[in-house]
Amino acid sequence: MTIISNIKANWKRIILSLGVGLITGLIFSACSPLCVFNPWDDANCFLTLGRGIANGLVPYRDIYEQKGPLLYFIHALAALISSKTFLGVYFIQAIICAIAHYYSIKIASLYTQVTGRLLILSVPLTMLLYSANAYYYGDSAEEMILPFFAITLYIVLKSIKEESLPSISETAFIAVGTACAFWIKYTLCGFFLGTVIFFLIYSIRKKIFKKLAKLILVFVIAFVLSAIPILIYFAANHALGDLFTAYFYNNIFLYKNVEDAIPLTGAIPYALIITVLKLINNPYLIVMLLLSVIFFIAKKRFTELAAYMTLFFFTIVFIFQGSFIGFYYIFAVASFTFPALAGIELFCSRFRINKAVIIPVSAVLAVVAFVFSIATSNISKKKTDYPQFVFAEFIKDYPDATLLEYDFMDQGFYTAAGIIPSEKYFCSLNIDSILDEARIAKEDAVRNQRVDFIVTRNHAYDWNGYELVNTMNYTGKDFNYNIGTDTYYLYKRAGL
Repeated sequence: MTIISNIKANWKRIILSLGVGLITGLIFSACSPLCVFNPWDDANCFLTLGRGIANGLVPYRDIYEQKGPLLYFIHALAALISSKTFLGVYFIQAIICAIAHYYSIKIASLYTQVTGRLLILSVPLTMLLYSANAYYYGDSAEEMILPFFAITLYIVLKSIKEESLPSISETAFIAVGTACAFWIKYTLCGFFLGTVIFFLIYSIRKKIFKKLAKLILVFVIAFVLSAIPILIYFAANHALGDLFTAYFYNNIFLYKNVEDAIPLTGAIPYALIITVLKLINNPYLIVMLLLSVIFFIAKKRFTELAAYMTLFFFTIVFIFQGSFIGFYYIFAVASFTFPALAGIELFCSRFRINKAVIIPVSAVLAVVAFVFSIATSNISKKKTDYPQFVFAEFIKDYPDATLLEYDFMDQGFYTAAGIIPSEKYFCSLNIDSILDEARIAKEDAVRNQRVDFIVTRNHAYDWNGYELVNTMNYTGKDFNYNIGTDTYYLYKRAGL
């Protein structure tokens, strides 16, 4: 079926998914137009890099952060839509959510009829997923890769049901997804490694060797071709060495040393333990993962279960392979919740639970999602609640001013003020404690008065050549729903 004919056949579902994406992003992401700002430091780092690229800066060479370049290019696109807000990110998130929702239904359709009841239930279930602790304020690397995970999981399950290997186009898609994961955050490649390993074993058991060889060639070619534009970009900007050092060498050999490294022999038990600990804070993920497993067992779909567990295993081992673990890493398993939708539909069908029951239940689940979302607490906030905008109002009286976020990760002071960082090390990062040049560069910028304004968090400094001009508190929720207050200080270069 061609793309056009597929759209014509499924236009109602496509419209539903687009609506779900727009509404879910609107309510459950702090990048939403309903929110003044996304206060998450990771999201602000990504957008600042994107704004920098849109203004001619080259990642790693001119402005330093340690995620993959594709993540920054995505945010450069967002910055072209809006350079001083997260509006562009919101539209990207809405598309991502729409694709995830659409393929959650596609996965369910492999095992059950797509009824109105299923479509209604899919809406609050998507909202519950996006209200998870791991989603936080929205805009993580794990969120950006979600469509590739969802579509690949569908391809895997469909191939097993049809007792075949993926088609050439499906294999090419999996390769492109692998490349995207590699250039967004390479620890996310575990999902695709699990996919490849499963199909290798599956092919050997089914003795499908000729097609397997052809698909391996397609995969390699598609993966390599996907990498070429990125390599050309960095080569053209004489920054291949910066790419290698920042994204690969520093992450592999320095970033793990922020804390004691995990021995190789303990990597798998460590990953399994961390997975359980992270899931405890995300009960929706636990419930849907268990329901997915129960569904495959109840339907005696043991090959699908083997594939599901293989992909899940490699995903968690890769994302939890280091000693530094972010609370949001577990959102990488979001797509593994989708098979549960088929199980829920079959349960409702067996016990004849009709729309009269499903509609109010869905409404209640949507309310629960709203209550438990961290991002929804930002909907009521105003610009004057944010130091970013209060300080930006002061800075705007100084045209072409430069800024440095000195001792904390980027929290959007650059974006709010419409400033592109002039310093390569424009904020503090987790790697700073072992990357001496980052710390030295910021100290040197202050000592030589290279920047007009400096923002610090929870620490006041007595610097020669700078005067404190504003102080403001910000109160918000952390990922454990705890309310905390930070104090921000704005310094101006004397004589400015």
